[in-house]
Amino acid sequence: MKKIGIIIYARTTSRRLPGKVLKILNDKITLLELVHDRVKKKSKNIVIIVNTSKNIQDDKIVALCKRKKIKYFRGKLNNVFERTVECCKKYKLKSFVRVNADRPFFDFNLMETMIKIYQKKKYDIVTNQFPKSCPKGLACEISNTKIFFDLTKKNLSKSDKEHIFKYFYKNNSQYKIKNYISKIYNNNKKINLSIDTKKDFKKVEKIYNNSNNNFFVDTKKIIFNYKNLSS
Repeated sequence: MKKIGIIIYARTTSRRLPGKVLKILNDKITLLELVHDRVKKKSKNIVIIVNTSKNIQDDKIVALCKRKKIKYFRGKLNNVFERTVECCKKYKLKSFVRVNADRPFFDFNLMETMIKIYQKKKYDIVTNQFPKSCPKGLACEISNTKIFFDLTKKNLSKSDKEHIFKYFYKNNSQYKIKNYISKIYNNNKKINLSIDTKKDFKKVEKIYNNSNNNFFVDTKKIIFNYKNLSS
C-alpha cells in the first residue's frame, strides 16, 4: 500500500470562535484531541499529522501535540496549500486525507470506506464535496499528493491557497474525481455538525452529554437522533 497520511488542519485564529480547537468539551477532552482520537479509531496503521501554522498563537497547538505525542507540521498561516505540500513532502506521503479540527463528529467509518475506494481505483481525488453531499462538518477528501506537487509553481489565487481542493474542483476535467454519496448524509445536508460559534460548541457538548460522553459514537446515530439531541 502506498503511504497514506491523515492531515488534521488546526489553528487558533478562528474569527468567530478564537481558540476553538483547544476548548474543552464537557470538561473531558479538547476539540483537537477529540477529532484526532476519532480519526485514529480506524487509522492505527496510518500516520496522523496535525497541520498548523508558525503563528505564535499556534504554539499552544504544538504544545498539546508534544504532550500527547501527536505528530505535527508548521507552515505559513495564510497559505494552506503550500503548508499541505510541505507537510506531505516531510512525511513522504503519496496520498492524504484532509480533516478539519472543527469536526467533532467526523465519521471514521465513512473515511475508512472512502480510503478503500481510493485505493481500489486510480482516482486523483475521492470526496463527498463535489457536489456537497453531506451535512456541514462531515466533509471527507482523499487525494493523491502528486496533483498538489504539480501545482507548486502555478500562481494560485488567494482563495485557492486557503481552500486547497478548490482549484481541482474548478478544473475537474483535468482530474479523475470520484464523488462518494451516502444516502443518509445527502438527505440531511442542511444539518450543521461543525463548530463555528459558541452556540455550536454548546450544542455539541449537549449531544455528547446525551450520548454519555461516548466520543466514539457512530456519526449515523448522531444524524438519526439529531433533532432530539440538539433541541
